[in-house]
Amino acid sequence: MDAQLTDMVLRIETRTRQMLMLHQQLRQEIAQMRHQLDEAEAQIRRLQDNNKKLQEDYAHLKIAKYVDMADDDTKQIRSRISKMVRDIDKCIAMLKTE
Repeated sequence: MDAQLTDMVLRIETRTRQMLMLHQQLRQEIAQMRHQLDEAEAQIRRLQDNNKKLQEDYAHLKIAKYVDMADDDTKQIRSRISKMVRDIDKCIAMLKTE
């Protein structure tokens, strides 16, 4: 009976040590996973900040392109008006000579 009790106590001690080792391993894994999660969250924040900056840059580029197009349109309109004025002047000159 004493041998059975001693054997049982040894098995319980062995199981307890195994459980403690497993518990320690799980705590280490949890710590590693928390570290990875922190890194991933930091990367997400960086990417979100970068995305926001890129969206702002894109909005600025759109505005700059619109302003540039407006300048080009103004130049084209002035050029067309000048050509029309020359054509009208030619027509007036032709009418005067007749």
